[in-house]
Amino acid sequence: MKPEPEPPAAPPRRRGRILVSLLALLLAVGVVPLLWTSYKLVSTSRESLQFNQRAIQLDMARSLSQQIAIYVESLRAQVAAIARTMEVDGGMIPFSTRLAHIRDQKALVRYLEGESRSFNYVRVADTTGLGPWAGVNLQEAAIQESLQEGFYRGLQGAPMIGHPLISASLQEPVLVITEPVKSEGEVQGVVLVVASLLPVWRMTEQTGEKLFEVYVVDGRGHAIAHSDRSVSLGTDMSNIEIVREFLESKGVGVTHAFAIPAPGGAINMLGTYTRVPDESGWGAIVQVDENKAYFAATDMRRKSLALVALAFAGQISRPIQQLAQGARQLAGGDYGTRVHIKSENEVGVLADAFNQMGGEIEKSIEEIRQAAATNKELFMGSIRMLANAIDEKDPYTRGHSERVAYYSMVLAKHLGMSPEDVERVHLSGIIHDVGKIGIEDKILRKAAALTEEEYELMKQHPIPLLKEMAGAGLMHHENVDGTGYPDGLKGDDIPLLGRIVSVADAFDAMTTDRPYSKAMTFEAAIARLRFLVGKKFDEGCVEAFERAAQAGDLTPAKARRASVAARKSDEGPAPVPVSASAPPTA
Repeated sequence: MKPEPEPPAAPPRRRGRILVSLLALLLAVGVVPLLWTSYKLVSTSRESLQFNQRAIQLDMARSLSQQIAIYVESLRAQVAAIARTMEVDGGMIPFSTRLAHIRDQKALVRYLEGESRSFNYVRVADTTGLGPWAGVNLQEAAIQESLQEGFYRGLQGAPMIGHPLISASLQEPVLVITEPVKSEGEVQGVVLVVASLLPVWRMTEQTGEKLFEVYVVDGRGHAIAHSDRSVSLGTDMSNIEIVREFLESKGVGVTHAFAIPAPGGAINMLGTYTRVPDESGWGAIVQVDENKAYFAATDMRRKSLALVALAFAGQISRPIQQLAQGARQLAGGDYGTRVHIKSENEVGVLADAFNQMGGEIEKSIEEIRQAAATNKELFMGSIRMLANAIDEKDPYTRGHSERVAYYSMVLAKHLGMSPEDVERVHLSGIIHDVGKIGIEDKILRKAAALTEEEYELMKQHPIPLLKEMAGAGLMHHENVDGTGYPDGLKGDDIPLLGRIVSVADAFDAMTTDRPYSKAMTFEAAIARLRFLVGKKFDEGCVEAFERAAQAGDLTPAKARRASVAARKSDEGPAPVPVSASAPPTA
């Protein structure tokens, strides 16, 4: 009997393979590219946001450090101006007499008045440490030690800017600044000032609004100012990594990540430092929690979905690109830059913070410009008073310095010089005769011809103490043929500024009544200038002078008006200085 054949085996089931293949194909050609595109777009946005954040922080730190440098330099310049004013007529009036006059007139009080006052205490001391003072006589040991150090440095002929100190009585940071007062190379006294650093505090608070933590440290790492009022001034910040790196660096602005230890674990921070561009050794620090700084990009990556990433990539990246472009413009000095983003997420918040920061920076820069303009006006007023003091020594030359300055300025304009160079020419014209302050009145006013000895004394007047300030304008007695003084320079060896003031000085002398000669007419004086071209005067300068006269820019009436206006603007008492340990003036 044959065995029955086995039933055939059932074919394998293949149900679902087409569906799986279709799903895999859709995933490969649709979802995966969308996911990849989303990932790349969000990554690009994060990189743009990181660049933008670093640029903003670096610009904030640089802007703050520049504001601080300008403020501290303005303090130093004010103290130096007091000392230089005390040196005028230093060899003619005893120093003790001038100190008594300052005390009687209460002249130092003016430096402590007004909303923009910068000084808490100011004194002018003689070499024994005594002299008139005004303000708050701070008795804190650290401040007194700094004043004492500045006084002894001043006796040795050296100025000083001390370390920032905290005044417990004033509840504010202060800075001791001192400057020696000299006469004929000898120290006669010292100007001592305790200046307020409250403006630095306010700058720091304004810079650190909202997202950022901003502070300023000195060369030891101690806090001078902090945007967080809970941080005590004078706190040692050198234990923070970004501060340690600043203290060890050469001051180049750097932004990088670091960590701050905390009870719940280290906090990752993004920090920026830059050195204040002066000799103080101070630094401006800007730092922010990375989670806050990069929250927008992190949140976008976490929440992005594959199918909506492509549709909304433009809405995500465009605001970031706008912010990055705005940051680059702001970093390039365009402080009027604003970004207009309608997003209500964190990118919109960052845009609002960016716009507010730009507005604060723009406002601060404008305030600094106004302060610089005020300082410039005070400086020019002091210079004009010095020139007027020289002119008053001889009634025949009254207004001479202002007229020479006016002629020099107009001549420089017609030579095509830049506004900055024209301003320097004008200043040199004002103080070109400053050396006459040391010439005896009987020589200046002598109607007859000078003796050889008297003429040698007069030849010394172009070499004053203010040589660096007046510059080449002091060479107005050099002749292009080499016969002038004090150095006997010839032709182009004489700086252009000296050749300009030479023409202006001679023209005013020709058109002014003097004890030894009557004034020429305007036209005769110009003809005389032309006659002396190649001997005394530079041809190009005389031609420019003639062009100015032909254009109507040079007339006797305009010169007189310039002189009178300048003198009226300088009416009133001149600023006077202060010292460290005498009873208050009543």
